Amino acid sequence: MNARRRQERLTRRLSLFFSGIVFLLLLMMLLAGSHTTSEIVVRIVVAFLVTMILYRLLSRKARRRAVLRKQPFPTSWETVLQQEVPFFHTLDELEKDRFREEVRIFLNEKRITGIKTSVDDTVRVLVATSAIIPIFGFPGWEWDQIREVLIYPTTFNEQYEIERGNRDVLGMVGRGAMNRMMILSKPELLQGFRAGQDRKNVGIHEFTHLLDKSDGAVDGIPSAGLPRSVVIPWLKLIHQEMANIRAGHSDVNPYGLKNEAEFFAVASEYFFENPDKMIRKHPELYAMLEQVFQQDPQSRVKKALVSMVKPEARQLGRNVPCPCGSGKKYKHCCLANR
Repeated sequence: MNARRRQERLTRRLSLFFSGIVFLLLLMMLLAGSHTTSEIVVRIVVAFLVTMILYRLLSRKARRRAVLRKQPFPTSWETVLQQEVPFFHTLDELEKDRFREEVRIFLNEKRITGIKTSVDDTVRVLVATSAIIPIFGFPGWEWDQIREVLIYPTTFNEQYEIERGNRDVLGMVGRGAMNRMMILSKPELLQGFRAGQDRKNVGIHEFTHLLDKSDGAVDGIPSAGLPRSVVIPWLKLIHQEMANIRAGHSDVNPYGLKNEAEFFAVASEYFFENPDKMIRKHPELYAMLEQVFQQDPQSRVKKALVSMVKPEARQLGRNVPCPCGSGKKYKHCCLANR
């Protein structure tokens, strides 16, 4: 049983325990004094009904998810994972099952709305995938910071407009009236998964910002996986890498020079999109991000490639996206270069 299911089982048990306590207290209040038999029966029924309503409210999410898990994973969603998400192919079978479960929960509980554009299963699953990849090292993570993702037909400006102004924004975590919302450019979302090793993925970028924001501030210091004792070394490393970018000695996206939060986001894109290159060119940065995300994607890629070259697995893996993140089919990438 994974961490999420254990947490939900505990929630249901605590809900039942708390509801039982409320039932007893309510029953004592209602039965105080002398009453006829009919009154006693009515008041017991009332206390029971109130308690049941309370239990259902407290355990609603856990019960809904239990029902959801009994349903088959949609074939169209599986196709998107198989064809569009190299990260998925680096997972073992148990991790793939957990990834599917996270996709199912995210899409069941968060709205994904197209603004002047259509939203199909590919867009929906890639939004969910963008949310899951950064937090896959934190089983049971809840995206309480967001309730809806808006999909725009193109890039937009800082005022969320798509028809005027300098429309150079690819994605944004909402603020003010748009709090608990995210906006993603549809073409950029799709390109982020199809471009392979370009180290750019707007979906991962924006959900990394949201992970950063989980402690209340988008400042490049994610509290989820970064102990306080490592904060100062982390900031020193960020500033060192930013200096390297300015000097032309780094291939980290220069957009990271904007501030520490943007550096964290673009470095995270690099970490998940091309971990093999990052660990060779930026080993210290890779090691720090490995700690932040509680994940080692480079190791996963190696294991996936080893499994794919086994004779019994080769025919099954030839046409899937190469787990190295190139965006090519395995037979045209690492298999061809053996």
